Amino acid sequence: MQTPNTQSLETERLRLRHWDISDISQIHLLLADPDVMQFSENGALNEHDQMTWLQRATTRQPKSALPGCLAIEQRNDNQVIGYVSLTQDLARVQTGDAEIGFRLLKSVWGRGYATEAAHRLICATQLSGSFERIVGIVDPATV
Repeated sequence: MQTPNTQSLETERLRLRHWDISDISQIHLLLADPDVMQFSENGALNEHDQMTWLQRATTRQPKSALPGCLAIEQRNDNQVIGYVSLTQDLARVQTGDAEIGFRLLKSVWGRGYATEAAHRLICATQLSGSFERIVGIVDPATV
């Protein structure tokens, strides 16, 4: 199985790209916001945990056919507005499943960016044959 070319995936409004350690100032706005991180396992992250998160996000998994976690930036101004991920963590999903996830800055909620980014990422990876189904984990209290 070959990893899809995810150096940069684009839509009309967005660019999905790998994280860089220089993104730390932009990731702070996202991961420190309690509203954005409300449903994450750890809640809003402090500066140390943000750096740890970013270091993990910049480490690519060579054995995985999935792209992992990609930054979402607006094409018109290169502003990072969040992330989208497609991963296989067997502690969270069954064998053959891939998990889709995302987080967006509160200032861009309700504009369809999550749907647009997730759709582009799924289309780019669907031919890899590395998963049978895509799942999204939600908090049942919010449904």
